[in-house]
Amino acid sequence: MSPLAMLVTILASLLYMAKVHAKCECGYLVKNQGVFTDALEADFFHQGNIGNDASWDVSDYTKTNYPFNMKYEKNNVVSNPMPGSSGDPGLQLIVRGPTPDGSPVKTAELSTKRTDMFYGSYRAAIKYTRESGTCGSMFWRKDDTHEIDLELLSSQDTVSSPTNRINLVLHSTGPSGFETPSVPFHPSDGFHEYRFDWSPGRVSYYVDGQHMKDLTEGVPDIPGPLVFNHWSNGDEHWTHGPPANDAYMTIGYVKTYFNTSSQEGQKNSQCVDPNAKDAVCEVPDQSGAVTPGQDTTFLATNSQQTAQSKSVPTPHKPASTSENHQVSPDATCGGEKGYTCMGSPKGNCCSQHGWW
Repeated sequence: MSPLAMLVTILASLLYMAKVHAKCECGYLVKNQGVFTDALEADFFHQGNIGNDASWDVSDYTKTNYPFNMKYEKNNVVSNPMPGSSGDPGLQLIVRGPTPDGSPVKTAELSTKRTDMFYGSYRAAIKYTRESGTCGSMFWRKDDTHEIDLELLSSQDTVSSPTNRINLVLHSTGPSGFETPSVPFHPSDGFHEYRFDWSPGRVSYYVDGQHMKDLTEGVPDIPGPLVFNHWSNGDEHWTHGPPANDAYMTIGYVKTYFNTSSQEGQKNSQCVDPNAKDAVCEVPDQSGAVTPGQDTTFLATNSQQTAQSKSVPTPHKPASTSENHQVSPDATCGGEKGYTCMGSPKGNCCSQHGWW
């Protein structure tokens, strides 16, 4: 091949590569919420050795409490992947029992290394314990006055009742939200997807894709990490216990799609064309209980199953329109931001209130 022909070939290849769009490069579309820039997913059904996962921190500390102190230990967070798992597959968070008098309750906790997680959709497949005397929690938390909780108490999981309660809580310095809706199953019987969608002024809770409640008082407005823990302090008004035997809360997967606190990062965009095929990925809703081993879509890895958690920042730079307005990156339009809906992946109109 002549030097000129080689140069032409290289230039053609570079031009082709410039036109190739990475899947989900412009974000993740959550129904009724809008497009979020980042994703963090984990397939704990199949992932081994949580200690090697760069996306998560496993807690190791003692917390003073009453009537029992608690000791969060790394060896109480155990990977039990498929195939070949013994018992329920997934990431096990174990509260050890029984607890000798005067000793702390041995408990379990893990959190995302990322602390910039903001408005978004947070989902996890979880099977809770029936061993009475623990609290299993999925929550976002910045501090004691900025917290979004979804908690289940094993003492409320009664065999005699066809329904069981979940506890939805928002913590703030002012009025805080608290609801206890019922679910038509025993949380200890199998895996179910628990979810909260967080937007300005509202947190919407879902179970297995079904809307449960909206909380609008005490909604946080700053970023922080996502946390899972399983604990007991023997409080007769909350956890009861501690448990008489080892109690297992098992996480099958985590799927989160969110914006971040890094406004600078959002300007350095890899989003070339939000209208390109697969530039914006639509997040499917769960329908019904979760079956371990069934195909589950993980958008951030572009595959059905992943052996490692994936944290994918997708800084979003809105494209410009011919009228010098920017295509909305966050499901808002008009107002002070001046965003337009024209050319957006959601559609070409929005409400007078500045939302889809």
